[in-house]
Amino acid sequence: MSSQDLTAALSAKGNPQATPPYPDHDQGPLLVRVVWVLIGISAATVLGRLWTKLQKTHRLYWDDFLMLVALAFGIVFSSMVTVAVSSGLGRHMLYLSEAEHMETLHIGTLSLAYAFLSPMAGRMAFCVTLLYLAGTDPKVKKWPIWTMLTLQFVVNVATIIVFYSQCGSDINLLWSMTDETYTKCGNPQIQTDFGYFQGAFNTLTDLFLTALPAILIEHTRLSVKAKLGLACLLCLSILAMIASIVKTYEARALSEVLDYTWDLCPYVIWLSIELNVVIIVSSIPLLRPLFRRTIQQRVERQHQQGWATSTFDSVFSKKGLSRVDSQEYIVRQHGSHYPPIQMRGIGNNGITVTTEVSVTFQPTDMPYVHAALVGLVQGEIANPRQAQR
Repeated sequence: MSSQDLTAALSAKGNPQATPPYPDHDQGPLLVRVVWVLIGISAATVLGRLWTKLQKTHRLYWDDFLMLVALAFGIVFSSMVTVAVSSGLGRHMLYLSEAEHMETLHIGTLSLAYAFLSPMAGRMAFCVTLLYLAGTDPKVKKWPIWTMLTLQFVVNVATIIVFYSQCGSDINLLWSMTDETYTKCGNPQIQTDFGYFQGAFNTLTDLFLTALPAILIEHTRLSVKAKLGLACLLCLSILAMIASIVKTYEARALSEVLDYTWDLCPYVIWLSIELNVVIIVSSIPLLRPLFRRTIQQRVERQHQQGWATSTFDSVFSKKGLSRVDSQEYIVRQHGSHYPPIQMRGIGNNGITVTTEVSVTFQPTDMPYVHAALVGLVQGEIANPRQAQR
């Protein structure tokens, strides 16, 4: 809204006979649909991730707990947006009472903390996942991952502190919008500039989280086709990077808006998009066993007669990571193995002899557990068929 429109709106509000410069449109229903559809997709993705971990390894890991924290923050943010919409978020200030205006700004201001914390926890969760995967590749150093993980926490928490401390100890001034707000609070441009810095750093983090999996994939012995397929799962942080760029651009609204309850809607939508994209793309790689199981069931239906291939899915025992397969590997220390014992058909009836061998790792062997789950070749000792490329 321009300053001329705001002046006309204020005049119309003070004079009931004046004609409002714009109709009483409501973006609130759109906001509610967007935030809850996105958080619903995120919740389904995280539940699939947890189900996979529990089915395959019978336990959860630190990256899973961080992802649950990210999802919880996202749900709180979506709930607060819904409450803010019921108070007037999405409508022009002209049509809101003073109490509605105050309540909307109050809830909206508090919700920003969860909008910052959710993607922060999601990125930290994926950093932990990459720490596990990097443990299977001696060529990849872990200190850059630790650095990004630490800075992700420091930068985003610092942004929250700067935002909520700009009016000193009287935080109520952030949503009261009185004359005292403009005298005691800092320059709004400062929070916008810091928001740009935070957005730029999060974008850099997403770029890092896109590039590192590509390096891990390149170091494997997978076929080119398999590498491309794995990259489509592990390098999805580029989508989070795009969402972060757009959200950072929309952050200009923090200092430029005049009609807060209306003009902040695009920014709120992109906050929701960013946090949910981070959660989804960080969890999709760990859903790979679900996709493979679906393919296996389809193959089994097509080849119920005379089916004599090794199983398509890994079986994880309660002791750790296990694999049952029709080819035998004798695993030595450091993951080396002897060639498989080939089984041949006997007689004209095509009788097949199958030897089941279980390769097991303890739960403490987290790198190989995650490498097997996402399909990296370093996890081939848990999935022998991956070596047959």
